[in-house]
Amino acid sequence: MAKSLSQLIDVHERKHGKRERLSKLPTMESLRINEQKRKKQKRDWYHRNKEAVLTQQRRSEKKKKSQKEWYANNKEMCIAKSKKWNENNPSARKLIMERHKTKNNPKGAWSNGS
Repeated sequence: MAKSLSQLIDVHERKHGKRERLSKLPTMESLRINEQKRKKQKRDWYHRNKEAVLTQQRRSEKKKKSQKEWYANNKEMCIAKSKKWNENNPSARKLIMERHKTKNNPKGAWSNGS
């Protein structure tokens, strides 16, 4: 789509000879319309298959590898950020710990701990 009109004319003339009418060439407006139609087709396809695309991206080996590399490179920063959050939000941290205890309690959430 990046070809200019003069390049298209040259290609057309080489293919069909100079006597052929140039009115059969696509205009820049028609090229733009075709490009817009193609973009709309791609967008519609993506919306129809959104769930499958997102699932495929989540399970991607490339993503897992890049996330693992990123964490290895930024491990100390992540741990420091978590420690700082824990210090600044003790009540939220306590609530999270309580939820975790009840969720992982083998006796069930409604037991009195005895």
